[in-house]
Amino acid sequence: MKNYLGWLCLLPLWGQAAEAVRLASLDWPPYTGSQLEQQGETTVLLRQVFASMQLDVQTEFLPWSRAIRTSEKTDGLYAGYFPEYQTYNPKFILSDSLGSSELGFVEATAQPLGQLSFTVLPQYQLGVVQDYINLAKVDQMIATGQLKPQVAISDRLNVLKVALGRLDLAVIDRRVLLYLLEHDTEVKRLASGKVQFNSSLTELKTLHLALRREPANQQLIEKFNQHLQKVKSGSAAISPPSD
Repeated sequence: MKNYLGWLCLLPLWGQAAEAVRLASLDWPPYTGSQLEQQGETTVLLRQVFASMQLDVQTEFLPWSRAIRTSEKTDGLYAGYFPEYQTYNPKFILSDSLGSSELGFVEATAQPLGQLSFTVLPQYQLGVVQDYINLAKVDQMIATGQLKPQVAISDRLNVLKVALGRLDLAVIDRRVLLYLLEHDTEVKRLASGKVQFNSSLTELKTLHLALRREPANQQLIEKFNQHLQKVKSGSAAISPPSD
């Protein structure tokens, strides 16, 4: 199968068919997810931007580490992945901001931790998700051995651990926590009323599309950014890609 970027070079953008842009993502509601309505709000925004460019986009939902790893492969299935925080990876180019994520901590309502500071974090049993980016200072403290967190494969597992008293706190996005408490059956049953978001120590991070660092992808992301601003401002005329 020809790479979709090759088609971009060969075909006019308007009025003719182009192969879909294939991207990897993860189940991270409400932002992205295979079971969410229209696959989540960030997926909807990406689809709108690519539609305004007369391009289709196909998203496959994978475990986060695999989504990144498979997107690194030249001539692989995916041109990139989303959503990624603003971070430097020489293998990828980031788009302009797709939105934001407020990172903080989930704690037990029976034992609220009050006003948190980074200096007191080593006193607590902390949970993080494998390969997720945390608050910048938290990641620095983990790298230097000041923090030795428990690592889980998902946010929902960390929420359940906090609710059951196996963790004192865990890093989580505020809206992810609220979504799990409202929509995840097991989390609702075991954690409702038992956990809450600690707002004393938070960090706002922007969300981005990450495309593999290649010349054609550089051109694609520049055009994507132009259309992104139009879509976000409501000035883009969005229509489905041509058949």
